[in-house]
Amino acid sequence: MNARGSAQQPKASQKSVVIIEPNRQMQQLLRAMLSNYGVRLVRVFSETDGAVTSMLNDPPTIVLLDWEAGPYRGRRFLKLIRHQKMFPLCVMPIIIMFAEARQRAVESAMRLGAQAVLAKPISPAKLIEQIGWAIGDERKLKLVGERYVIEGVAEQLNHEREKRDQLEAAREYQSEQIAQMDSIQNDVDRILTSTF
Repeated sequence: MNARGSAQQPKASQKSVVIIEPNRQMQQLLRAMLSNYGVRLVRVFSETDGAVTSMLNDPPTIVLLDWEAGPYRGRRFLKLIRHQKMFPLCVMPIIIMFAEARQRAVESAMRLGAQAVLAKPISPAKLIEQIGWAIGDERKLKLVGERYVIEGVAEQLNHEREKRDQLEAAREYQSEQIAQMDSIQNDVDRILTSTF
């Protein structure tokens, strides 16, 4: 059993989804996608403040958050929600939506406890797949300091960053070697043309 408690998943019609999305058209689109999937309990908010108040009164099954929705933008929202004093909200699944999925922001979201990230535009199939995956996610949430994070994510991201750094160092070395070989070849070519 993980920090979330029961491993039993609610049926689609029993899932309660909170959407925090500032764009009205995107709100309607997400609501329609969820409705087509059979989700009847959808609460939509344009900003994080009202959403948090509502969630404290009636915790949802899952949250879909636009990274740029204010006043608690992505990082601050995750820090707030994942705080141990926010139980039971601190252990609910959260999916972050990005208009521009920059690597640094995606890594930040994952390190702060997001179960998944989605880049806009979002297809209905991908949305439903990620919601199902996030709700059924069996990775444990562990308390680090005063906040819950997903066990193993920071280590995995650190490993991937180290690998990227090593590949970048290898690319730089390769470029240096090619430049050095080109320089040697130019010298050889100069010698050969002056000799003949």
